[in-house]
Amino acid sequence: MIKNLSPLEKLVRQAFADHPGKKQRFAQSLGYKNLNNAFALIYCCLRSGVDQQNILRNIQKIFKIDEWNYDEAWHTTKILVRQQTRIAQLEEDLEQQKKGILARKNFRPYIYVKTSESRPTCSITIYAFVNLGKFRYVFLPYQILQNSDEYQKMKVGEIIRKHFLESDGKCPGMGSITDYFYRNSYDSFWEFDTDGDFVNSSIGIFFESHALAMFNNKTIAETPV
Repeated sequence: MIKNLSPLEKLVRQAFADHPGKKQRFAQSLGYKNLNNAFALIYCCLRSGVDQQNILRNIQKIFKIDEWNYDEAWHTTKILVRQQTRIAQLEEDLEQQKKGILARKNFRPYIYVKTSESRPTCSITIYAFVNLGKFRYVFLPYQILQNSDEYQKMKVGEIIRKHFLESDGKCPGMGSITDYFYRNSYDSFWEFDTDGDFVNSSIGIFFESHALAMFNNKTIAETPV
């Protein structure tokens, strides 16, 4: 949708200004009890170039706007909307690329604790507020990546066995520990069982959900689930 007045909206606003009474009756004909809703729909059509309830075609006929000028403004509006949508998508893609570059730059290896529960066993708000999500992670020194894969498997296996033993196989708020993911790069990870034995390696980023604590529609705490 065009941020400023679209060519179609500019043209129609002039017609509305010339015929305020007809504008009011046209809005009433849409059947809304609240005329504000009717006008909101009208201007949404004018800005997007998308016709709903034949609003755009009826406006041209009812207000007797020159058909050639009207169709030209309508066509131009749709082109501008497509262009702005494309620009917005390109900007979003660029922002995601920037985030990806930053994430790779700041990457730190860690072990992610997989659990039997997909949702917290307690209140999600409490889970987030007291940051129980910290128990899903075991962060490792970056230097571990300087070693061979076999050494990393051995070292990570030792850490996992110790973690599983000390935690008694439980993850606070998320049930029992089922296995572990060792993320050895931004784009890959290895899976281990609870005995610390290597299972397999995978390419990609595994899903890590988050819990939010909200107050007055504002996020006051966020933690992994």
